[in-house]
Amino acid sequence: MAYRLVPQNGDAVSVPQLIFTKLPQLEDDWLRVALYVIATGQTNEADIARALRLKGPEKAREALLYWKGAGLLETDDAPARADISSAPVHTRLTAPEIARAAAGDPAVSQLLQECQCLWGGVIPQGDANILASLYLADGLPIDLILLGVAHFVCLGKRNARYIERALLSWQANGIDTAEAAERHLALLAQREKNEAVVAEVFGLADARFTKLEKNMIATWFEEYGYGREMVAEALAEAGEHKTVRYVNGILRAWHTKGLRTVRDVMAESATSMRNFQPAAPAAKPVLGKGLRRVPKFEKKEGVGHDE
Repeated sequence: MAYRLVPQNGDAVSVPQLIFTKLPQLEDDWLRVALYVIATGQTNEADIARALRLKGPEKAREALLYWKGAGLLETDDAPARADISSAPVHTRLTAPEIARAAAGDPAVSQLLQECQCLWGGVIPQGDANILASLYLADGLPIDLILLGVAHFVCLGKRNARYIERALLSWQANGIDTAEAAERHLALLAQREKNEAVVAEVFGLADARFTKLEKNMIATWFEEYGYGREMVAEALAEAGEHKTVRYVNGILRAWHTKGLRTVRDVMAESATSMRNFQPAAPAAKPVLGKGLRRVPKFEKKEGVGHDE
């Protein structure tokens, strides 16, 4: 016998995709609580237990806690995600909360085991809570968390709070998948190479660029499409003003003019020289300002040729 879904007449309830992704590991009560909350908007533990005929409010509380950790629910004390970057301390789940959530979601234990391998040792309980909360409370994918942990551990940063801030900053900036994180890290690596190129062109053995200078350098390579040759040409054009800011002004002017290569710059310079017409010198009298008076020559008596 084949079945088909009966057409709905406006009485359907939209169910978040998150519910379906968690189906394989859900307990029956947890699924019923989620559907009840979605349909009614009610989250009172006693009311839920009474409506669904659960054994007691603690069963409803356990389900609500799980769905909070999974990202379906939030509490009033949780900061809005728009404020993640500005919040000095992010709300984290406690060890008992994580343990209860892990009972229904094996991915939590897998996450902590993988993080421990990347860590190269036992992770303190406080750090484990932070990493698990990134998945349970903040909804970050496990592969994204592992990628971030691997990246920062390689940089020698084994501080879970530092990793938490970094990953939440990624999330706030739209980097919420492992693929997006890989692109982001590749871009950061390329920027480091570009900064090394600029340092070499400037003759700096150990360049420590400011954040503003790094943004300028990133613009040269990523927005203008310039490379080593154009940077070197701009540095030569700068003369004694061998600073990133001064060179930035030159490169910005070239980009505005549509100059893309050193050959373009040389051609534009040659055209400017051909079109240059020196100003005609102002006409000056040969005798300067002229004589103030004309000297008179008078013939004195007794002086002259004999007749």
